[in-house]
Formats: sequence, structure tokens, C-alpha cells
Amino acid sequence: MTQLFANLEKEFITNNTVPEEFYQKFDVKRGLRNADGSGVLAGLSRISSVIGQEKQGDAMVPVDGKLFYRGTRLTELVNTKFKPARMFEQAVFLLLVGRLATDKELTELCVFLSKNRHLSPQIVEHVIKAIPSKSVMNKLQTVVSALYTEDATADDVDAVSDFKRALRITAQLSVAAAYAYLAAYVPGAKFVEPTPEMSMAEAFLYVLHQGQNPSQLEIDTLDLCLVLHAEHGGGNNSAFTTYVVSSSGTDIYSAIAAAIASLKGPLHGGANKKVMDMMENVKANVENWSDTAEVKAYLAKIVNKDAFDNSGKIYGLGHAVYTKSDPRAVIIKSKASDLAKVKGRSDEYGLYLAIEALGPQVFSEVKGSDKIIAPNVDFFSGFVYDCLGIPPEVYTPMFAMSRVVGWSAHRIEGDLSGSRVIRPAYKGI
Repeated sequence: MTQLFANLEKEFITNNTVPEEFYQKFDVKRGLRNADGSGVLAGLSRISSVIGQEKQGDAMVPVDGKLFYRGTRLTELVNTKFKPARMFEQAVFLLLVGRLATDKELTELCVFLSKNRHLSPQIVEHVIKAIPSKSVMNKLQTVVSALYTEDATADDVDAVSDFKRALRITAQLSVAAAYAYLAAYVPGAKFVEPTPEMSMAEAFLYVLHQGQNPSQLEIDTLDLCLVLHAEHGGGNNSAFTTYVVSSSGTDIYSAIAAAIASLKGPLHGGANKKVMDMMENVKANVENWSDTAEVKAYLAKIVNKDAFDNSGKIYGLGHAVYTKSDPRAVIIKSKASDLAKVKGRSDEYGLYLAIEALGPQVFSEVKGSDKIIAPNVDFFSGFVYDCLGIPPEVYTPMFAMSRVVGWSAHRIEGDLSGSRVIRPAYKGI
């Protein structure tokens, strides 16, 4: 049998590869991208807006990035509109309902989330503990699919019912992500239950750290991070996956499981772990982190595919939409600075700043490119999570437990707006 595969390998690859010239000939929008890199317009949404460039005359001009949640800039929300505590819960209400919650509504929402984050013994014992997975994202998919079996009306796709389901799934994923990590990586771990008064951020840290109470700075930092990851437009890969799967009329659990599968990919949600892997490599190979010449020389080796993973990428720099700046990176950068001082890691944070400044220069000199490159949210988020004692295996699952809000909002909006089953054309050649 092994010989069969060896004999077929070349033929298999040739017969399953479409030659590049055909994509040019038929003007195929690969990746649903236009020639200028912008996304092909596939839908409309009131939930959020992502802006990285603006049309001036006949040209698209890079601008400082803007991210809007329900028409309000994210920077304005976190700086003035949201109350300091439970910012993520406020974002949940805003993204799903369409406006800010009153104090009474926010309290009621928090109570609902608290009451619904408990996972049944069947899921904890038989799904999480009995068959642990080294991929926590894989386990989250399994848990979400298992939640379907506990919902007697799961196939009811009524939008109001899905609103309640979305809240329950959001609440449960925070505990599921922590449990899934402990089951796979911490032998003899304690599986604790968060107390009712805990926010989503505090509950996650408390469960992950097996009953150890986090500091207020740690809670506030993670709370902010969850807000930053909660939504990012309908065109990102996992949100679009939600649209595609939901358009078939399937249940919300299946749609969310599919979105998690999308986010698992290293070109989407897995990027923050790649940044941390790269940074460990840089720290090991650059003797003097404050020597800009040495840092720059090693970055040049990375871009030339002579170091790290030989991909030629400086992970965490650049974004599909943002050009001059990623507003989420700007916000989280200040938290990274605060944590670096408290945790005694200012030298390491200084290395991040050096790469932020030198990376674009290296790309320009090595590649001869004039493309504007700035840090994206993943560049600083891994450092922040590490300062919070969160292991890399949980970075992307934590992204998922936040982004499930955005996915759910897009699913509900699509259903209520009369979406058609998504069926683009593929031409046979």
C-alpha cells in the first residue's frame, strides 16, 4: 500500500493543481480579493466596520486604522463609553442588541451569563476529560457540537432563540477553554467552578489557574483584550465561515463549530502564538536586545528566510485591511507597557518596541517594498497573555471565546436580513 502512494504522488499532485495562468485568464478573485487587495463586496452589515484606507480621488490612500462597533469607534468605547468593569459584557450587549445596555440591563445580562456558564457533568467528564486533545481549539469544536445534544430545540433557527443560545455558548466557552487546557496539559489539575459574581475575564483566569484569584490589573487587562477580539467585520475568514454555514439553514452550534475550525488556522487566529514563537527565537539569537544594529541584522535574516521558520515573515507586522495602524494594537500596546513594568519585563518589552520600529525598515531594504507595515493586534497580545500567566496553547481558544459574540451577531443579522444560501461559481477547466 505504501508503494501505491509513492507511485501516485507526482500524478496526484499534478492532477489536483490548477495552473496559475488559468486564474489570470479568467480573472478569478482569489481569496475573494480584488486586484488592489481589497475584499470583494459580498454583503452588508450594521454590526461593525473595519477601515484601513480611504478613497481620495481615484486612489486608495492608507489611513490610521479605525474599527467601529455598531457605529462607534472602538477607541471611544473603551475610553469613554464603557464603564471600567465588565467591559466585555457591555460589548456583548452592544454587538448583539445594537446599543449600549442600561445599568439594569447590564446587571441582568451578567446574571444570565453567570447562571449559564456551568457545563454539564457529561460534557466535562466524557467530552473534555475522557478524550483530551492537545489542540484546545479542536476540543472547543467538540464541546460546542456536544452542546447541541443538550438543546432539545437546537434546530429551531429563530433569531430570538439564537440570541439566547449565543449568550449561553459565550458563557460556556470561557469555562470550556480553561477545562480543555487543564485536561490536556496539567495532570491532576483541579477543575474549579467560578463564583456567580465573577465577570467573564475573572472567571476564565480563576478556572485556568485552578482557583487562584487574579489581581485586578490582570482581570482588567484580559477584560479589555476580550473586547478587542470580540468582532472584526463580516469579511474575516471565521465570520464569513459563519455566514456560509448559516446560509444553509443549519443550527447555531454547527455554525459556531465551523467558525472555530476557521479560527484555528495559523493564518487567522493562530497568529498570536506564531508571534510568541518568533519572539522566543529572537531572544535566543540576539545577544543584546537593546542593540538596534544586532536586532535589525537578525530581522534581516528572518525576512531573507535564513532564520526562525524560513517563511520570510515577521509575525505580528502587517494586516489584510489595516495599513498605517491597527487600532486594537494601539490600545493593547499601552497595557503591555503597564504589565511590563509590574512584571519586571521592561527589557523584553523594549525588544518588542525595537522590532516594531525596525521591522518595516528591514522589509523595505530587503524586499525593496514601499508597502506601509504596522503592528497588528497579535504583535503585543501574546506578550500580554504571557504576563497574565496564560499558556500559548490557550491564546487562540481565548480569541474564540470572545469572537463567538461577533460570529453570533453576524449569523443573526444574516438570518433576519433574508440571506440566500451562499453559492459562488467555480469554473471547470
